[in-house]
Amino acid sequence: MKRQPTLPVLLAALFVLSGWAAGMDRVEVRLPENPSPVVERIFEIFSRVIHERTGIAPARGENGKIVFGLRDGLGAEGYEIADGKNGEILIAGNDERGLLYGVGAFLRSSRYQPGGFEPGAWRGKSAPASPLRIAYLASHTGNWYENAPREAVQRYIEELGLWGYNTVMICCATEQFGSFSDPRAQQLITHVLSILEASKQIGLKTALVHCGNNTYKSLPPELGAVEVGSKQITALGTHACPAKPAGRERLMREWTEVLEAFRPVGLDYVCFWPYDNGGCNCEACRPWGSNGYISLSREMAGKFREFYPKGEVILSSWRFLAGEWHDLYDVLGKDPGWAQYMLANSCRGFPDDVAKSDKETMERGSPGNLTLMVFPEISMLGMWPWGGRGAAFRTEAVKQDIQQARRIGAASIMPYSEGSYEDVSKVLWVQAFWDPKRSVDGILEEYVRYEYAPQALPEALNVIKTLGTMQEMSLKSKKFSPQEAADGKRCGDFVEQMEPKLPAYARASWRWKLFATRCRIEACLRQGRAFQPDGSYTGEVQRYIDELNRIYCVDDRTLPFTRPGIFDREKSAGKKKQVVDDEGVAPENPGDKSKKRQ
Repeated sequence: MKRQPTLPVLLAALFVLSGWAAGMDRVEVRLPENPSPVVERIFEIFSRVIHERTGIAPARGENGKIVFGLRDGLGAEGYEIADGKNGEILIAGNDERGLLYGVGAFLRSSRYQPGGFEPGAWRGKSAPASPLRIAYLASHTGNWYENAPREAVQRYIEELGLWGYNTVMICCATEQFGSFSDPRAQQLITHVLSILEASKQIGLKTALVHCGNNTYKSLPPELGAVEVGSKQITALGTHACPAKPAGRERLMREWTEVLEAFRPVGLDYVCFWPYDNGGCNCEACRPWGSNGYISLSREMAGKFREFYPKGEVILSSWRFLAGEWHDLYDVLGKDPGWAQYMLANSCRGFPDDVAKSDKETMERGSPGNLTLMVFPEISMLGMWPWGGRGAAFRTEAVKQDIQQARRIGAASIMPYSEGSYEDVSKVLWVQAFWDPKRSVDGILEEYVRYEYAPQALPEALNVIKTLGTMQEMSLKSKKFSPQEAADGKRCGDFVEQMEPKLPAYARASWRWKLFATRCRIEACLRQGRAFQPDGSYTGEVQRYIDELNRIYCVDDRTLPFTRPGIFDREKSAGKKKQVVDDEGVAPENPGDKSKKRQ
């Protein structure tokens, strides 16, 4: 439960904390006796935020007016911010993660200026309604998670923790390597281990996605899966058929290698993945989602618990058809207990089947009575290239998806992230599932106030709403209407007028830079200033794209669909270029009533 402080409490606090409303010039924090490394790290994060925004370096001391503590009775991962004696502000967590979330809430309610820190006035208790809030950081394709410096990724994980995530998930794609011992594979494992280690340092849990029957480029053809005959299977040539004894033995041996590699950090969860990558359409394995995939995942779950006895298993239904989802009720009902979570398909990739599965879920609950999770698609939908023009704001789509997730009874979330450009969507999802009573609009306002600056309100909210309608995947050949041109100009004018008014910490923030760059690109594009007559970028737009390349840490490993740029995406070779709307759906032709997803 949350409550606002009463006027007498505020007045008393202001009296005792003389000068705080105008900004403290010194911040001292008292930590618990014999603080754990996690609590020490939380203090370091707290100090870094304040120092970067104010220039004040918080100190530790027995007389600190801001007091960190741990106290049972606040609910799992819950926290309380309260007034103490002699003007103290008490931030207590039910556990270490609760303290992290309490510190995050306190920082977001506080105000900052050069040489001055004004502590937040919010007081109350809060505990998450959702037990599992996973940030899936897909570290592959040469995206930011794979290319960014370790320190930058660690910092981002800490910031996601302050907003309320309790688990970080990574993947180790194998199809690009020759074997587990491939130096590049070992380099990737070292990198993702560092991501999980950063998560552990602030008390977060760790998770791994594993595509059960995906293996390496060295897979002998005779052990290969049948990849044809199913629109759900991406044919990579690296899928082994688990119905073949030698294929299954190979998959289990390679899975054991992976589990051993993660021992230094440990794993709390594993999520087995069915399609893209994965799948086999042979007679013995199909339908893969409710047959071969389940059989293989069950055996791999047993091996997982040999290494991590307390670990829990998540079954994904990514790209499932309605029939596979329906069959799971029988399959998991007969063999319960080895999995704990069911990840529902939220990709919109097969809308009719997703709708049927959602309807059955609302009527029957989750297959096997597993805790139901959703997999929000926040990175790719309606965008090409992904995040290619800067910060992605899809607040209206997020609202709809959150409502749908609640309708089907989802208790937990696992947003899919290909980069930092959809940062706001991560925050909207985690805060909406922390407190189901919160509105998306209210969360967005808190985000803008804290991650940009209070000065950006309220106009930033209007610009973000406008940007949410500017996600066309084909742009170079699009003719913009006068209204669209005016909208683009308004976005650009907002940045030019607002940026000089922002504090230095906000202007230097990568979040603001992504937002500002996105606005500037849209202004150029929609007013006809993006391209030269020969089709090349103007110098102005090229500077903005270069800025995005720098922020995204683009290099030779970065695949085209994650590189910044403005261009048309052809539906397929030899076919007419097509403009699609904000939801990734092609506009209707007058003589054709069908709509196809891209």
